[in-house]
Amino acid sequence: MKNKITSTIIKFCLVMLILLSIQSCESFIEIDLPDNQINTEDVFKDINTAKAALANLYSNVRNNSPFSGNSNGIGLLLGLYTDELESVVDAGSNTEIFFVYNNTLLPSNKNTVNLWNNSYKHIYSINAFIEGLTTSNYIDDNKNIHFLAEAYVLRALYYQYLTQIFGNIPYTTTTDYRYNTTITKTKVEDILIYIEQDLKTALEILPLEYRSPERIYPNKSVAELLLAKNYLLQKQYAQAEFFARKVLENTSYTLETDLNKVFKKTAKSTIWQLGLNASGNSTLEAATYIFNNYPNNQIINNTLINHFNPTDKRREAWVKEVTQNDEHWFHPFKYKNNENNTDEYSIVFRIEDAYFILIEALANQNRTIEATKYLNTIRQRAGLIELHDTLSQSALVDEMLNESQKEFFCEHGHRFFDLKRNNRLHTLKTIKLNWKDKHNLFPIPENEILLNPKLLPQNEGY
Repeated sequence: MKNKITSTIIKFCLVMLILLSIQSCESFIEIDLPDNQINTEDVFKDINTAKAALANLYSNVRNNSPFSGNSNGIGLLLGLYTDELESVVDAGSNTEIFFVYNNTLLPSNKNTVNLWNNSYKHIYSINAFIEGLTTSNYIDDNKNIHFLAEAYVLRALYYQYLTQIFGNIPYTTTTDYRYNTTITKTKVEDILIYIEQDLKTALEILPLEYRSPERIYPNKSVAELLLAKNYLLQKQYAQAEFFARKVLENTSYTLETDLNKVFKKTAKSTIWQLGLNASGNSTLEAATYIFNNYPNNQIINNTLINHFNPTDKRREAWVKEVTQNDEHWFHPFKYKNNENNTDEYSIVFRIEDAYFILIEALANQNRTIEATKYLNTIRQRAGLIELHDTLSQSALVDEMLNESQKEFFCEHGHRFFDLKRNNRLHTLKTIKLNWKDKHNLFPIPENEILLNPKLLPQNEGY
């Protein structure tokens, strides 16, 4: 296939998964399989090889997706793009990071292209998995249905974040390259409905119990949380409230009162996390953000540092100051093990997500007193005084966004998505000198449009 929707979509390869204990197959088989590779049909003749294929999908999420903790991930990119991180490189030494931080993205920028291409490559692999398992005549339905539900959650995850970043985008659930290379864009509101349908399908199947006690595969609560986020985007606030409450009512999860435990792999607040490539490896977040002497590419923006109240325990637990030759920098310190890691995984969702979804859903129903109560729960754990329950709806939303940034900084683009959903992205103009209204969307990669002109028009302003 010519690309990840229109150029480089290629079938996933399981030969390396099978021969190398399923660890990390980063390449995919072309449509016409070489003689020495395993045909997709063969993969789904056995439950173990199908399970290996699913393991590869999770490897993709962990290592090379918008949800990776490295430079490919939206935690770093959108942290730089908004007001959480500051670049310490210039245009000459790292052009791509410089353009992201200065809000001068072009449709040809590598970060934009990678974000699009990697996502659609992975979506193609998910679609291939769903097709292969659904049409298999060899695996009992009772054995494969749970795996299918997990794949639906993964597909929903990618599309829900992609459409917030790029707006109207191609939506496909097929591996038919003839269709995918000539596909047109689907409107955001329609994509959200398709995502909703995938998540509802998953909800009918997934149990509350995890497939692994380490919570490294989605369960019903993960689907409920994603669906609650989906309903926020659809402005169906009663539904968002309903599913957020279902997650909060699950006694498997609770807020960690010790903030130093929140990002440990045994945290009771974790809803879903990604395992590591190998035992002892650091999380990608730790490798990306931690420095001991001089910054690598980015530091925490002073604007964010100054937002923390002196009594805020999150500042002490999740931010580290580095001093060298009378210079001071700060870096995220949520993940603390840069080597010899034994107790940290990369967290995708935690119970705090459900709190903030519920707060936002209640605020948009003008139930500010209830919303303030839940926001105060988060503030109390951070060592902050309670807010009065007399806040106006607008003031409450402002307080919510302020707390959300301090709670979720550098976690999967929370800041960008929260501001965008609440029509507050324009507030970045006071901090980001190049910020324009067009920056509510990334540009569609120009090479994708050249290969498939049906992706026109380009996002406004690019």
